[in-house]
Amino acid sequence: MNISYRLIMFKGAVILLLFFGLWQNTHARQATVTDTVSYAFLPALSYNTDIGFLAGGIMDRYQFKEGVRPFYSYMSTAAIASTKGLISAQLFIDRPEVFNSNFRVSSETYFSRFLQDQYYGIGNYGKLDNPPENKPDYYMFQSFSAGQTFSLRAPIWYAATNHHLDLIGSLDAAYQTPFDNDSTHLITLQAPPGYKGGATISLGGGLIWDSRDSEFRPTTGNRFRVEGKLANKFYGSSFNYFLLEAEARTYTSFHLIRKITFANRILFEHSSGDAPYWKLPYAGGEETMRGYPENRFMDDNMIVFNTELRTWLFSLPSIDAEFGGTLFIDIGNSFSNGTSFNHLLKDLNYTFGFGGTSSFFNENFIFRGDFGFSDEDMGVYFTAGYMF
Repeated sequence: MNISYRLIMFKGAVILLLFFGLWQNTHARQATVTDTVSYAFLPALSYNTDIGFLAGGIMDRYQFKEGVRPFYSYMSTAAIASTKGLISAQLFIDRPEVFNSNFRVSSETYFSRFLQDQYYGIGNYGKLDNPPENKPDYYMFQSFSAGQTFSLRAPIWYAATNHHLDLIGSLDAAYQTPFDNDSTHLITLQAPPGYKGGATISLGGGLIWDSRDSEFRPTTGNRFRVEGKLANKFYGSSFNYFLLEAEARTYTSFHLIRKITFANRILFEHSSGDAPYWKLPYAGGEETMRGYPENRFMDDNMIVFNTELRTWLFSLPSIDAEFGGTLFIDIGNSFSNGTSFNHLLKDLNYTFGFGGTSSFFNENFIFRGDFGFSDEDMGVYFTAGYMF
């Protein structure tokens, strides 16, 4: 299971609520409200095409303080299990201006066991064949992963209150391994790099420019990020590889009966060296190309373009709720090193779809349901937060 996939699960594990509890605690100082603490606790049931029906719980804690943007602190903890054999737990902490400094620190701890992880081959660009007869789990395999990540952001330039350029550094340490997979599984037959498991330890650095009006529900502004990560056996990694990721997000809003946000993202990922299969760039799934299965297109590189129209249609002030919708198109593919640009353009894949959004009590906690359609299948994703 790819690390980004694991993050997706925790972001989207709990949407169709069995119970709903949300409470807010506001602290006053000298008769002026300066600090706000909000909790969202959601034991729930959800569904995702790639991982099945999920049951579990997530608790988010937001703390806002006057003069600290985008928030004073954010913590998310979750535990889930699914009908496709997924058991996972995660703790994520994000703290801007830590120790009254300009540094922003985040960390994530996780583990995951998945009995129906997905592997469709490296460089498999043609239409996906049905599993061979008597091998219904041909594209599936069992996997286990655990790890810890740390990220540090330091501002190096401010243009305005919401405009800043940050230097970023990261440390990722993880272990992943397939287990108990026989010759009826494609991953065993192809034996890609990492199929026997191993540890990955990487050091990274890069830049982020952010001018969005909100991190949780942006309507204007931009976010640009470029980051490189280097793993080496010298400091304990089982593999030597280099990863590069570049992303551009833009948001603009206009009025057509209601306020509509036009959101766009371009994401490019590159790998070189002997990266294990779970570190290779891929397109497909909830966070890249909705309608194709997770990990569908995997290779040395990946490029994806996502465009969305978002709007809030109506609200219910009595319960502090909002309801809206989205239309989207996803375009992209993976490709090997050395592929020409013209060849890449000819092999792009397309998906399209629509979704619904809602928000209860806390405008930063957004529920989203997406329905994506490709030439191979369709995907259904109930999740939390916008895709980007």
